[in-house]
Amino acid sequence: MEALILCGIYLIELICYYFGLRILFEVKQKSWTWIIAGIFVTIVIGVLPMDIEWKNLLITGNVVFVTFMSIESNVVEKGIKLIFIFLLLQCIENIFLNQCEELLIFIKKDYINVVYLLIKCCAAIFTFLLKLIKEKIYQGKTHISSIIYFVIGIIIFSMMLCLDILRRITIYLPENKFIVFCNILNISILISIVFLVIFVIYIKRTHDRMEQLLNSERLLKESQVNYYKQILKKETATRQYRHDMVGHLVYIRNVLRKNRRDDAQKYLESIIGGFEEIQNAYYVTGNEMVDAIMNYFFGMLPEDVKIIIKGRCPTEMDMEDTDVCTIFSNLFQNAVEEIIDHHMSDRRVIIEVQKGKRYVKYSISNSLFHKINEEMIDKNGLPKSHKSNKRSHGIGMLNVKSTVEKNLGNFEWYQREGYFCSEVTLPIK
Repeated sequence: MEALILCGIYLIELICYYFGLRILFEVKQKSWTWIIAGIFVTIVIGVLPMDIEWKNLLITGNVVFVTFMSIESNVVEKGIKLIFIFLLLQCIENIFLNQCEELLIFIKKDYINVVYLLIKCCAAIFTFLLKLIKEKIYQGKTHISSIIYFVIGIIIFSMMLCLDILRRITIYLPENKFIVFCNILNISILISIVFLVIFVIYIKRTHDRMEQLLNSERLLKESQVNYYKQILKKETATRQYRHDMVGHLVYIRNVLRKNRRDDAQKYLESIIGGFEEIQNAYYVTGNEMVDAIMNYFFGMLPEDVKIIIKGRCPTEMDMEDTDVCTIFSNLFQNAVEEIIDHHMSDRRVIIEVQKGKRYVKYSISNSLFHKINEEMIDKNGLPKSHKSNKRSHGIGMLNVKSTVEKNLGNFEWYQREGYFCSEVTLPIK
């Protein structure tokens, strides 16, 4: 009977560690060999001549060892993960400890291990529920849910409540040494609360930064794919045009022999027009990354939109690729969306590039549907976004301005004769 109970404790505790790995680290146990070997070790522990408390302790050690050997990672990472899971399970088991120990009043002392098994079962059920809640919260989401902050708020409130109760208890303590101990505990709780708040702020900022980097990386990949597709399309069209060039020249020669100069001129103009159309299929400013992002967004524009590129300067910017993506993806996206979302008779996008010795200036102008008045400008002096889902629509003009200034550049915007204009001046290598 005792061996069966110990095997049950082993399996239930192993399940707890399995759920703990999934909750905290998204790790699964791979090797069944160690798990099965752990059952035989449990049986051996059951026949050893020692107290039941020591057997339970050995079972826990057996579970920790089996879990350590059955997950894939290096030794240090395994140890850290198991420490965190052990602390988590200890906290969960302590939640049910008092309730389960009350059963000892109604049952015999010989069945104390049944209560221990019951505690493990409650912990397994609780960790399983935590796993379901975690999957529910994070399913299909790329940002931190507000529920997480609500839970953290409850934790801080509970700690403050315990702190207040502890302070009230010190009034009734008879000895000074207990009062000193409680004061030390009060200070520890306050320090823990401060560190918890700082940690939450750090995690929030780190998560937002990582989300921004992931969005930039995704856009860069999509832009690069679009870039190579456009280059291949342009190369194919150019090869076809070169292939037909001999026939075009033979026709022009025959027309000129007959003194039909007007026909030859019209034919030449049509050839040049076709060649210019091939060249303009992919817009170039001189920076490969800016061109990739620009053509990615310009590919969404209708064909009747006129795109004008002024200045083509080969440049290599002295800043991170993600910062370049942050700046230009938002600026080009705003220009494209303003044109797509509104019906205007004359729809244009004008890109002007001016290169100096240390800086390059990009001027991006697009047709503006409505003039921006003072009510449409926020406290930072930037146009307000009218998009319903701001999270899924870039990072905003404020981040563009801060990213430019972080790289010792300059950002300005203004309105001019029906156009919204943005100017960014950025350092070059």
